[in-house]
Amino acid sequence: PMLVSHTTRPAKSGEQDGVDYYFVDNDGFAKARPFERIHYNGHQFGLTKEEVSRKMNEYPACTVDIDRGGFDQLKKLIGDRLESIFILVDKETIFSRFMMNGEKLEAVKARIDLAEANGEYDNWQIADHVVKNTGSVDRAVLQILAIMGKVRPTD
Repeated sequence: PMLVSHTTRPAKSGEQDGVDYYFVDNDGFAKARPFERIHYNGHQFGLTKEEVSRKMNEYPACTVDIDRGGFDQLKKLIGDRLESIFILVDKETIFSRFMMNGEKLEAVKARIDLAEANGEYDNWQIADHVVKNTGSVDRAVLQILAIMGKVRPTD
């Protein structure tokens, strides 16, 4: 299961509250008291200790998509229970995938520039595992599942 973050951004088409994010207003975000937070594109995103504790007590393994600052805070919270997998994607692949999803050119460029400015392309250096995700998404998923011990490696 995924650890679900709170966000102040509106839900996109097909997103479900409590599944993709907990969609809240600014007051709801403040009341949730996330231990890690990021401001992006005018909205707040953050993960709460309650979410982490509840899911980690209920499931043997959880996943979360988190930035470097969030990773550092999560590491402080759960220590050695955290095992990180960096999904390495080159800028060209990121660009083409966002464009295929209907994102606007300026928004895609801004996201890539922000990631580069924040050093996100270098975060693989601190990860326990690195999976290259520039070809088939299915292959990358199988590699991640193999790392998690859910399937046997194919190579």
